Amino acid sequence: MKIILVTCGTRGDVQPILTLALALKDTGHEVLLAAPPENAVWVAQYDCPFHALGSNVETILESCPNAHTVKPAITFLRFVRQELKIQFSQLPSIIRGADLVLGASLASGLHSVSESLDIPYGFIALTPQLLPSSHHPFLSAKKHDMPRWINRLSWEMAKGIDNFNLKPLINRERRHLGLMPIHDAWGHILGDHVIVASDPSLGRVPPDVKQHYTQSGYFHLRQKEVLDRKIETFLSSGSPPLYVGFGSMPSQDMKTLTPMILDAVRSGGHRVIVSSPWTNGGRPSNDQDCCFTPNSPHDLLFPHMAAVVHHGGAGTTATAAKAGVPQIIVPHMLDQFYWANRVHRSGLGPKPIWRSRLTRRRLAKAIEECLSDAAMRNRAKELSGLIQARDSLDKAVKLIESAFVS
Repeated sequence: MKIILVTCGTRGDVQPILTLALALKDTGHEVLLAAPPENAVWVAQYDCPFHALGSNVETILESCPNAHTVKPAITFLRFVRQELKIQFSQLPSIIRGADLVLGASLASGLHSVSESLDIPYGFIALTPQLLPSSHHPFLSAKKHDMPRWINRLSWEMAKGIDNFNLKPLINRERRHLGLMPIHDAWGHILGDHVIVASDPSLGRVPPDVKQHYTQSGYFHLRQKEVLDRKIETFLSSGSPPLYVGFGSMPSQDMKTLTPMILDAVRSGGHRVIVSSPWTNGGRPSNDQDCCFTPNSPHDLLFPHMAAVVHHGGAGTTATAAKAGVPQIIVPHMLDQFYWANRVHRSGLGPKPIWRSRLTRRRLAKAIEECLSDAAMRNRAKELSGLIQARDSLDKAVKLIESAFVS
């Protein structure tokens, strides 16, 4: 089949979809990955056909420091609306002639465009929280210990917001395509069958979800990057360090936080590797107990860590779980709060520290709890074994070949 995979978001949204594209390609299918333009050079390393779609997401994020506050959330909603219009403009020429299209993340216009071209459609969710349920709230909610009726109410409220925000835009474009209007924007985006690409041992789809779904497990990429020599030297020069990095969150925020993070780590006498946002000088120098690195491959780095401190992105959470190390999550936005809650409830890490509440004292306390808890370390190793025993990609490929094209 000719299968086109479409996603819109940060590298964390693109990498698992690239992984699936490569698995489909290895099975003999013709694939194309459509994603934000800043991914072109990186994807080319994996010999995967690529088509740029929409705007540079990294640039948008960098223009919104303090991603955990209200103002960036408003900018994010504007971005979603802008990208939806761009998708309706660009996708018809990208997907024409495909036997199947698979969407993920913010590819909100794909289902309508595929419908206009009579192409089968499927959606890939990187978190169970994308599926409405009384067991978890809508993505914008931070608290995950609320009564089920409040969780359900949050989804009803989100549906009302979508009916005001997204549904009119989608229906306007559908009229131009000669299609009937939709009544539920989120249900339309999810489609008739959802592949939930997350490990059930870490976050299982709740029993009251109404959508037809298959939970495959996360798609882990065999990265071609290698560890930098300075990292290997640092790893071999002492005890296992901590890793601290907040992924695609704005780099200016990380620059501001770095002195406090180093102080918290050093207060316990620990070593640390910091994911460095500095690209043009001004970076703190490496020291005997600290090493800065840009974008080291997590799958190679995390197994050497004593613990991983991160923002709670789906991919980083899954990679740390596979590596078998405890996690301290500092969620900033959206499903990061879901993963922070799941890591804590699964016994893989201490209580999460919301970005808005992050202090030196709280981080130092979480680090000590994480490193002194033998049960937590054992649970992390146990879950790692369960994850590594599953073949998530094989399950997803077989489902795609059997369920989406009649």
